[in-house]
Formats: sequence, structure tokens, C-alpha cells
Amino acid sequence: MLGLLGKSRDNPKLRSPDLRRPHVSTRNRGGGRRQRLPLFLLLATTAFVLVLWHNLSEPSAPAPTSARSRAVPTTSERLREKLSLRGRTRRKGGSSLIPSAQAPFVLPDHLLPVHHDASLMIYSNSPVAPTRPPLNQFLLDPRADLSSPVVAIITATNNPRPVLVDTATTLFGQSLQNFVWVIVNDHTDEPAALEVLEQVAKDPRVVVIQNRGAKGLAAGRNVGLEYVFRQYSPPPKYLVSLDDDDLFEYTALEKACWMLESNPDWDLGGFRYVKWGASNETVLTGVHSNSDNFLVGNFVPNAAVYTSRAVLGSGCRYDEVEFQDGGEDWDFWMCLAEHGYWGGSLLEPLYWYRVNSPKFRSQRWGKTFVDGFGALKRHIQTKHARLEGKFPSKKPARNVPLAPVSWNPPFEQALAHTDKQILFVIPWLWMGGADIGALHMIQLYAAAGYRVTVACTLNQHPESVELRPYVLQYTHDVHILPSFLHVHDFPRYIKHLVRSRGIRQALVSHSQLLYELLPALVEQMPDVEWIDYLHNESYDNWKSAGYPRYSIISQRYLARTITCSYHLKNWLLDNGHLDPDRIGVVKLGIETSKFVPATPAQRSAAKADLLQVEPETLVITVVGRLDPQKRPLLVPRIAEQLLKRIDHDFVIIMIGNGEHREQLLEMIEMLDMQEYVRILGTRSDPSRYYAASDIFLLPSVSEGISIAINEAMAMGLPVVTARAGALPEQLGELDAHGRQVHGPSELGGILVDHELDEINDPVAYAAALESLIVDSALRARLGRNARKLVETGSDWRTTLAGLFDELKLASNLPNFGAGDLRYPHPSAYYATEVLLAESYKLVDMGSQYPAHR
Repeated sequence: MLGLLGKSRDNPKLRSPDLRRPHVSTRNRGGGRRQRLPLFLLLATTAFVLVLWHNLSEPSAPAPTSARSRAVPTTSERLREKLSLRGRTRRKGGSSLIPSAQAPFVLPDHLLPVHHDASLMIYSNSPVAPTRPPLNQFLLDPRADLSSPVVAIITATNNPRPVLVDTATTLFGQSLQNFVWVIVNDHTDEPAALEVLEQVAKDPRVVVIQNRGAKGLAAGRNVGLEYVFRQYSPPPKYLVSLDDDDLFEYTALEKACWMLESNPDWDLGGFRYVKWGASNETVLTGVHSNSDNFLVGNFVPNAAVYTSRAVLGSGCRYDEVEFQDGGEDWDFWMCLAEHGYWGGSLLEPLYWYRVNSPKFRSQRWGKTFVDGFGALKRHIQTKHARLEGKFPSKKPARNVPLAPVSWNPPFEQALAHTDKQILFVIPWLWMGGADIGALHMIQLYAAAGYRVTVACTLNQHPESVELRPYVLQYTHDVHILPSFLHVHDFPRYIKHLVRSRGIRQALVSHSQLLYELLPALVEQMPDVEWIDYLHNESYDNWKSAGYPRYSIISQRYLARTITCSYHLKNWLLDNGHLDPDRIGVVKLGIETSKFVPATPAQRSAAKADLLQVEPETLVITVVGRLDPQKRPLLVPRIAEQLLKRIDHDFVIIMIGNGEHREQLLEMIEMLDMQEYVRILGTRSDPSRYYAASDIFLLPSVSEGISIAINEAMAMGLPVVTARAGALPEQLGELDAHGRQVHGPSELGGILVDHELDEINDPVAYAAALESLIVDSALRARLGRNARKLVETGSDWRTTLAGLFDELKLASNLPNFGAGDLRYPHPSAYYATEVLLAESYKLVDMGSQYPAHR
């Protein structure tokens, strides 16, 4: 029943294949067997072919080319490029280093966002689409030991179409490269299909075997399973049954296997998935639907990852008799469930299921659901009746405080390293100024040829991944850790990302976890440089100023600190940072081409089209998240005060969403300000609303360099905001040393000395707005000042280019400052912080002090 293509002539039984060599079919196009060659001639011919293949595939120095002139390679060319890589050096830890010049990471001219929201999904933007990042982000280490694969992928195929090469592309491009792909050739007889198989089999991880028994998908998969269990002892820990025309996202295997490692009582790991082709759908059900998979239908994706332990322990196989006409996957999953093996889902669309024409499957494999879905459902429920009321439902266990932390990865990835790798660690991907700044940094590095890895340590779905579609335009390597790992696995996963990718520099921004992990990470990886990027001190004194305070506490472990303003650099030095030479300043910027001052005619037209107001109506715009830092609840009170002071018609429009939206709506109604304050929600292109505006308002508690204010200033709008944080620097009042350099008439707006209360601040902001509303000349002059302050050097490509220079200056302190008592030691701070959080009354001197009489 089994037959290995090219198997040894002196042993009719299956032998363990040499996985370091390609397996090439010995069948001719007519389906007959070729004559056997003498052994010495066979060996000589094989050696010649391998040498010739090596020479042909050896990469030459690439000619200079730009992203615009680069031709998008065909899928077969990508495969050939993938197989041609040869490592030149060996990195610490054993992985090969492939110079970026030999494996360049070049972004295509046109990129599309990778939306996970079904309403925004771009179904043509598949993992192999030319509108995605390069397919060579992850490279197989040419010296990797592939004899003990982590995953065995089983594909049964009959006369495969050329799209099998696309399937292969998404496998060969995985971030987990240590796998074996067992392709079961199920009676293929078409010459073109045999050529496709031979092309794919050139990869050293591919084994093509023959199914010489009964034809069919279930039979072919069983042939593959038996092969894996006979050839490997122990077998690969994880298994996948992959159709010959489906696709994976490039981190799918890595994330699914790590999810199962983090949930050791799970034996089945699925994902959300995308159906595309003849029909399009984003599927939100899955393994996590638990008993609905028995009672309602099969929601487990075809290519879910399952454990060898489950297959061996249950004895389950694909039913070749009862389900030869379809439903074999459903039956297989229910068999595992019946024996107590189940799991959960990684709630991210990582698998693309190709929907073929209605008659394709019946033409290829036989009749499909011949009696309809109802009959199949009854058949499943009858055969697996023991699952009724006893389904082994699973859900992630709760995180346990002080659970053991292991630093060793559960398996080796077999990834090669390159000399252009960088890691960004951020809390999440909100649609906020700091997060858009991180997006621009990622884009900048990807455009410079870096393979970028992104790790997010918090998850508040869906808001916290609003920017993920746009980050995925520049890198496949985005990891939302809480979506597939328990907290105690975060440390070793971060170490795993660094070590498996060969990362030497990591940029950290706004991640409390990373600051608190730094001593341990440095101990584990003393050769890595950790650099933090700071936006501003906390507006509510969280953590005694927040991330800048963390930076000061952690300075012995940081190779460099970068701030977005001189104000913040000076704050660090005033509050305990020891070395100004280890602090750089790189300001955030904007997409300047989108923000050009509107003419009076354009402003009038925008007011009419977007807001349906008259040209004489003064439009005041607020752009920012509806959260406490931005003080959105103050805006209706400002409108109320302004209404008392002026006779002009005005309207305040608020762009953004957040936690205070409902409270804001209630306050607008309570103050009867519905006519004067409008909440528009998030807008992808705020420039259209700036064009309709006369004044920009942002009553924040504090800001670093505000992206929204930069945009408004570029549009020539006078700004009304607080004299707090870096805002005086941004509006031109202060220089890099905190000295006043411009008077009020030379600024880009009006700075308000607010008191952070709800009574006086609305009055102060209303007074500032009144001065601009009643004095059109002042409004125009401050608007021109604002434009002048940002018209040169404010584009993010220019401002953030300084990151490259700053990271070149990054350098770890000798022995990380050990023995230098000037440097804070973070453990003392974190220990006292936990004590205050958990036992405040037991350690607080004031709570025990005698009451005053």
C-alpha cells in the first residue's frame, strides 16, 4: 500500500528517507517504471545533479534595484530562491547567518492591509498575493538538523494543480521551519501534475510517497499517518492534515504549536480561518466552539494542529468506508473527542481554505455529501453517540500567580538568521498617536530591508489590534502574546523570538512587562541591546510618572533611551538619569503630503459637504482617544462656557473613540449641547475634517509630541492646548533646553494654564477660544505660525530616520553597571511596589499613626 518514490531497490520495505536530500519521482509521464541504473552510475549521476543544482542555485551579487523597479517573482522563482540559500557564517547558538545581500527583504510597490474584521477583509490579499510583504521573511537554516521534525504535515493529492506550489510557498515560508511534509501521491497520472510534485519535492523537508491502495482523501491521509509513525521514533509531536490547495499565514505553525505547549492538556489547536475562492467568508467558529462541533456542525478547520499523542492514544484514523464521500474530517475530530482529546483555538485567521467550484470535489474525490448535510450530521451523531452530553470541552486555564517560568524553548525552529533583524515590543496596536508612531517605525525599518518582529504584551480585542492590519503590510511576524499563551510563558516566548530570529537589538515602548523583565532578559541574553522609546510622563502620576520612571529605574540594563521630545530628556535628567549621552531625541512625525492648508473656498466646501454647516460657522476640531488623558468630558463644558461668551455660530467636532464615549454622550445631553458638540468616531482620514476647521482644540492633561497637533499645525490651524508636557516645545514656546524662545504672538496657538479641575478649566479654554473666534487676524497669524513650525522636517520619514543613528549609538554598559551603586536596582522598586499594592494598610506608617485629638 505504501511506496516511497525512489525507494531502495535492495529493500522492498520502507526505509527512513534522508531528509537532507530531495525526493524525486521515478515514474515517467506514461506511468510506467524506469529501468534501474547500476548503483555506481546512480550515485555518480546523483552527485552530478546535486553539484549542478548547487551551482545553478548559488546566489550571485544582486544588481542594484529599487522597490519600484523590482519584478515580483513567480511562486516557482520564490521556491528556487528559498532553496538556493547557503549560509556563510555560524551565529552563536548554532544558527547560520545569511547576509541580507544574499536574501534581501524588499517590500513590493503596492501593499494592502491584512484585515481580520470580516467586513473589511480583502479576500484577494492571500498569503501569496504580491500585495503582501516578501515571502522570504523566514529562511531555512541550511545547516539545520531536520531529522527530528516538530511537525509532520500530511497532504493527500490526486493530480495536483499548480496551486500546490502556492501551498508549498506558505509552508516553506513558515516561521517554524523544522517540519516534514509528507505528500501522499494518490494515483496521480497527469504529466503536468507529476511535474508539480517534482518541483515541490526539491525542498529537503518534502517526502513524496505513493498510495497504491484504495483511492481517496481519507485513505491517502491514513497512508501519510502510518508513514510518519513508522519512520520516526518518537514521531513528531504535532501533526497537520493539509489539503493541496490551502494556505497558511507564515506564523501559523509556530503559534499553534506554542499554544498547545502553553496549554499542555490540549491536543487540538485550531485558528479562525478564511474561506476564499468560489465564495468568501471569515469563519469565527472553531475548536473553541466545543460541543457545537458535535451538535451543530464541523467548525474545526481542516488544517488544525493535533498531537501524535492523541492519534496514538485513541487509535483514530480517517474512515475510508463510511465517509469516502465526504465528512472524513468531522468524523476524525469526533473520534478524538470521543476518546477525550480536544483543545482550543488561536483567535486569529491564520489559515486560508480554498473554496473550489461546487462540482470540483466530486470530480476529484467522488460524491460529496451525496444525501445532503442533514444525513451526514445524523450519521456523525449516531456513530459518536457517546459524545451526547459528555463532550470534552476545553477552555484556557486561568493564569496562576508565581507559576514556574521556564526559559528553554520547547523545540528548535531551524531558522537561519540575517544581519538585519529587529524586535519591537509594545503593549498593543491601538489607533493612537504613540501606536501610529510605532507603525511608522516598523514601516521605516521594513523599507530599509529589515525583517521586523513585533510582540504585543496586552490584548483588549478588538480595539487593541486596530493597527494590526497595517503593521501586517510590512511584516508577517506579529505576535499578540495573550491570544495564544499563558502569562508565565511570555518570558520564554520573548527569548524564543529573539534567539530564533537572531535579533541583536530590541526597541521597547510603553511595555511595563518588558521593563520588569529586563534584569532576567539581560541575564538570559547578555549580547542583546534593549533600547526604550518614551513618549511622555504619565498624565495621572501612574507609577510616579509611568514609563519614564521605569526607564530611570532600568537604565543599567538599557543600551540607550530615546525620547520623543527634549522636554522628556530633560525630565529624565532632572529625575535621576545619570548620563545625558545615553539619551537621544527622535521626534514623531506625520504624513506631510496629506496635510496642506485649505483655501477659504476649500474650507467652505468642506464645511458644507462633511458637516452641513454654513461657511460662517466656526468649526473647532478635537482629535484624540476618548480617554482620561485627552479629557473629552471637558469639551461639552467648554462649549457651554463658550456659548455664554460669544454670539458667533460654532460647532465642536470630536474625532476618536474610547472608554468615555457613553459618558460623553450623556454629558452632552445633560448640558443640552447636542447642537454644538458632535462625536464622529474614528476617521481614517482626518485631513478632510481639518480642512473644514478653523481652530484645533486638545485639552489634554499632558502630551508628548502630539501627532494630532502636528497634523493640525500642518493644515495651518491655530491650536488651543495645555501648557503641559512637551506641548510648549511643540507650539514653539520652549527650545531643547527648556528656555523660552518665542512670545505668545509667535506661537502656533494658545497655551492654557489649566488647573485640572472641572470648574476653572472650561472657563480658561473657552476664553482662549473666544480670543481666536472674535479676532480673525489673530487666528490667521497663529495659523501661519503653526504651519511654519512644522512645514520643514516634520514628515515621519525624516524625523524617525534618526532612529538608525540612535540605534548605532546603543551600547550595553560594561557588566550592566554591576558594582556601581549610583544605578538603581529595579528589584528593590518592584518589591516595594508589590508590597504597597497587596498589603498597603499593613505597611503604611500613616495608617498606624495615632489619630490627632
